[in-house]
Amino acid sequence: METYYEILNISPDAAPDEIRAAYRNLAKQYHPDVNPDPGASERFIAIQQAYETLIDPDARARYDLALRGGASFAPHDPFRSQAAGENGQTAWAPGFSWRGEVPVSGIGRLGLALLLFFGGILIALMLALSLLFRVAAGGKRQ
Repeated sequence: METYYEILNISPDAAPDEIRAAYRNLAKQYHPDVNPDPGASERFIAIQQAYETLIDPDARARYDLALRGGASFAPHDPFRSQAAGENGQTAWAPGFSWRGEVPVSGIGRLGLALLLFFGGILIALMLALSLLFRVAAGGKRQ
């Protein structure tokens, strides 16, 4: 599998200007409007993904970290399947799981329901008091 650096034909320590220049040259060559080859559009998408990842310093750091960790895909690459490791975690996001586990809180569901209920009552009382003060003042604005 090609890395993003190999796709853009640049070295891993390339500066942003080098990345932009490599992207422009390859985009001109593989853009679907210019190149009628069916494989050119897929190559163009790969070039775009490589550029978007490597030009952003944070995404590039995550990608480099994933490469050093043995992963062969981009951290946010939507076109590649991510192989789940132990406990359903992916290689690019330690501690992440698709299981949707909710952090444990002290109040629980009943406490949350009560909090929302009493919060709604408090808001209704505030609106009622506001209306009473408006009626008591004669409804006039100051």
